Amino acid sequence: MDILKMKNISKVYDGKVAHKALEDIDLSIEEGEFVGIMGPSGSGKSTLLNMVATIDEPTSGSIQVNGKDPLRLNHNELAVFRRRELGFVFQDFNLLPTLTVEENIVLPLTLEGVRIKEMEKRVVAVAEKLGIHPILKKRTYEISGGQAQRVAIARAIIHRPKMVLADEPTGNLDSKASRTVMTMLERINKEDQTTMMMVTHDPVAASYTERVVFIKDGKLFNEIHRGDNRQAFFQKIIDVLSLLGGDASDLSSIRV
Repeated sequence: MDILKMKNISKVYDGKVAHKALEDIDLSIEEGEFVGIMGPSGSGKSTLLNMVATIDEPTSGSIQVNGKDPLRLNHNELAVFRRRELGFVFQDFNLLPTLTVEENIVLPLTLEGVRIKEMEKRVVAVAEKLGIHPILKKRTYEISGGQAQRVAIARAIIHRPKMVLADEPTGNLDSKASRTVMTMLERINKEDQTTMMMVTHDPVAASYTERVVFIKDGKLFNEIHRGDNRQAFFQKIIDVLSLLGGDASDLSSIRV
């Protein structure tokens, strides 16, 4: 079953000169799939993610997430849909410094009015899975970047969303922390069958996904599948990125 179906998606931003951010994009993501989205800066990959996140609307085309059309939902329905069906992981973690790690993680459950007992049970389970049990009582400024991103992942999956959307989740991390975070995402995807879509510049991070979709100038450029060998997949990603061109800075973080 497809969790995400995008058909003929185009997005034009009006201005003195209209800018076409996306053009005729068709993209489906199956339940339990882990898909990476790559492309040079300004290629439209963040716009694409924002469409799925229901933060932005297409100018034309149709979109379905878990069988629902977010464009047909009113403001309140959309807020509930976003809260229940989707989980979000950002480059800068977006944790609230006034709360402890544990309070940050249970935020989505608090908004849903989940019982305290159930919350505690879920926090323990997710903290064990992500190796952050010892830091639950700490504040966010007392933990490392890698730990902060794992806390953000815990918050993104605590309410068992159908789909997790990650925007440059390793962008602020060193290579060791990046690997840990990507290993965790890969494990959650495999063990819980959580569908994931990740925008990234980093070919190493992308090599943990099952399929990478490349975008150039708002259009689908190519897509490749992982197969069994992550190292070979990493090399394929590098090859496509070199064909894609773009800024040198887009490739500056290459490390295996």
